[in-house]
Amino acid sequence: MLKISSFLFDIITISSSLILFSVNSPSTSSIYAQDAQYYNNNINENNTSSLLNELENIKNILESKVTKLATALQIASSLPQILQPPDVNLIDPKVNGIPEDADIEKRKIAKILLNQFKDINSILYYFNNGDIYFDEPFHDQLNLTATNFAFRDYYQVLNQTKKTYLSDAILSKATGLNLAVIATPVINHQNEPIGILLGTINFNNYDNFLQSLNLQNNTRLVMIDKNGAKLGDSNENETSISTKSFEKKEQFSHLTSFKNALKGKSGSIVEKFDGKESQITFFPYDIFQNKRILLLIQSCNDDENDSNKCIENNNNNKELDLINENVLTRLGSFF
Repeated sequence: MLKISSFLFDIITISSSLILFSVNSPSTSSIYAQDAQYYNNNINENNTSSLLNELENIKNILESKVTKLATALQIASSLPQILQPPDVNLIDPKVNGIPEDADIEKRKIAKILLNQFKDINSILYYFNNGDIYFDEPFHDQLNLTATNFAFRDYYQVLNQTKKTYLSDAILSKATGLNLAVIATPVINHQNEPIGILLGTINFNNYDNFLQSLNLQNNTRLVMIDKNGAKLGDSNENETSISTKSFEKKEQFSHLTSFKNALKGKSGSIVEKFDGKESQITFFPYDIFQNKRILLLIQSCNDDENDSNKCIENNNNNKELDLINENVLTRLGSFF
């Protein structure tokens, strides 16, 4: 077991270094990202292009984070302990899965992943039908309010495609927190699916990263899923992991900028957000069979409901310089 654990750790470390290198390489283009399409509504084109370039840099960092987690799960899914078929006879309904001391070799792998990736809340293993086999840490398993997850978007897509999938935001059945799941199939040497390995992503990590950016006082950057649920927020007064955040999807989903992003478009428009005229720059990208959207929201003027004022302010502004030295101090803990 020690050799396997060391092997997993070494590969995770190597893959992390490669991903971090690629993020900082200006010539790198993501294999999951769409080509940028520009959609302008009387907004200065040069400034819009500059903002979109900066959002693409941020997207590369966020995307690489998830890619590292996915790589670790995919490596773990091919280890002998995980490839050993789950034993349905070990299931104890009293603990919503297998006992804490059952199939401990699989749980050891889960604990290694949790130890290496602090932004993962839990590691789970499902049967092919969506029934829970185990949830690590064990206290989360005890708190589960459901034991079959075939209704989840990640189960349904992965069951159809047999490929790694990044979920929309969901409310956890164990903790009640707003989170996302990255799931990968466990496929044996006969190319048969025998289970599903999952990791739940803590949105506090995204909040911390976006809050480390060099944003002006009237500017807010959020990351949302294709339903409008928030995954990360540069506003320190807004916590993306909360149930309240999940329930406020209409705050973003009604925006024209969001609807354009769903169509694969990128650009800037002026529209009302929270009762104020704002310039919203939108940037969608595809990742692991799903979509994420970045919205950069700049209030035009606290006292004006005038889109022309927004354009005037925008034309006079220098580049936001979202990526600066402060971001580098966050990357050590983020990656």
